[in-house]
Amino acid sequence: MKKAIDKELSVLEKHEVNTDWREKAEWRRENHRWLRYSGFIAMKVMHRLEELKMSQKELAEKMNCSPQYVSKLLKGSENLTLDTISKLEECLNLDLVRSALTHVDGYEYHERPYGYVAESDSTPYGSKKEED
Repeated sequence: MKKAIDKELSVLEKHEVNTDWREKAEWRRENHRWLRYSGFIAMKVMHRLEELKMSQKELAEKMNCSPQYVSKLLKGSENLTLDTISKLEECLNLDLVRSALTHVDGYEYHERPYGYVAESDSTPYGSKKEED
């Protein structure tokens, strides 16, 4: 049994396998921040599509883009533009930016007569919740 395993290992050692897993892992590490947002937004959009019983094709028509692009967005690894996020929010009646900041970064927002603002006026984009 050991000889058979050693023989297989020696055959495998002779063959170099070229993979790009290391580059992909480094890319994910370098881009982890926006990937978290993109993944969260993709999940919110998928849940909303289910709630509305809307297909990806119907969403694509409303957004004036291709179904392939919507599919790409829903994979959660697309670096979304503000224009795309705005279209998603409008088509699905969602507040994706505030939801993502609250969920991913832990910001708390309070409604004021003139809109949503951060908990602390000293921090322009919000204040993080206290960690327990």
